Amino acid sequence: MGYPGVIIVSEVPLGAPNGFGVTLKNLFTGWPKEKIRYFYNRADYRNLPMADLDFRFAPVPSSPGRRHALLMWLGLNPEWRGKYSPLWLKRNLRGFHVDLIFSSVHSMNTIQFADWIAHETGKPHVLHVMDEPFHQSEPESVKELLSRTSSLLTISETMRKIYKERYGCDSQVFHNGAEDEFFNSLKKEEPNEEKPIRIRFVGNLLHLQHFQAIEDLATAVRHFNRKGKQRAILEIFGGESPEGCSRQILHDDEIVYHGPIQLEDRLKTLGEADLLAIPFTFNPGYFEEYRLSIPTKLPENLATGIPVLLYGPKDMAATDLCLKHDLATVITERSIPTLLQLLQEFAENPEPFRQKAARSRQFAIRELSAKATSERFQALLRQMIN
Repeated sequence: MGYPGVIIVSEVPLGAPNGFGVTLKNLFTGWPKEKIRYFYNRADYRNLPMADLDFRFAPVPSSPGRRHALLMWLGLNPEWRGKYSPLWLKRNLRGFHVDLIFSSVHSMNTIQFADWIAHETGKPHVLHVMDEPFHQSEPESVKELLSRTSSLLTISETMRKIYKERYGCDSQVFHNGAEDEFFNSLKKEEPNEEKPIRIRFVGNLLHLQHFQAIEDLATAVRHFNRKGKQRAILEIFGGESPEGCSRQILHDDEIVYHGPIQLEDRLKTLGEADLLAIPFTFNPGYFEEYRLSIPTKLPENLATGIPVLLYGPKDMAATDLCLKHDLATVITERSIPTLLQLLQEFAENPEPFRQKAARSRQFAIRELSAKATSERFQALLRQMIN
């Protein structure tokens, strides 16, 4: 069975230093590069180093200003005010044989663009919804859009269930998995009271999403250090948005922000932790927008065999998964005293947390492998043209 020529349409380039980029890299591992042409629409990635693929910047949506209409009609931009340029598409498909369109998305604009390309080329459209894009859309328009896809893929069982109820459209679940290196056994130092408990969050610090949850954990760490002989340190590795927001929680050597790290340094950074933290938003205004996704850091953290703390509300895909399969330690009510109690229990007897982490690692090996997910995904795409 040969490899189809795939047009990938996404907000983010494959291989970008975030969950989207990592997931796409894993899904297409081993796919012949001459069989991929890639349209992405986030301008902030244009100056980043990229994988050796044929990337094309496709600003969708483009500026609605009238002077940009000419760029669309001349085929220099793909879109203007919801209208698309067949000339732009013709130019950017030149020399490439298209078999199918694959979109990996979190916005309606990107889905509509991919849908238009599928219509123009007459090729099947496989849609993979990574983050919820429909929360401000009319259900009927979403149903119509989804009905035109050849295959719908969702990022979590929670998303699959909600979409089936809401739009009458079933899907296959392809969640982000952990790469093989994350399953390697990590040598850990035996803890002692002279060394602090290292709590690490490896991910971007986003003020509009989970910042309040991080603040709670930081407060619990400070209280813990005032109460007992052993100390704890909360370390954050990743970008921050807006820049400088980390300064609101930094505190001497108790709360430390290290800034962004390279993707290849994630495993070492995770491996030096005693407890890995994954925070989620408790803000009702953002709950619907983020509840259906599973962050890439979850399978990666579980795969290490290091104890994991999930701090976020019920009915989110990640907390649903962990509660259903008894993975990680999950706190679903916002509570600094509960976090403090957890730290005290971990300090007094970490063994139950480690035993759960070992069981979670075995689950990740069976169910959360990037390699197994990639094989299943690629088989699906190849079957669509054979």
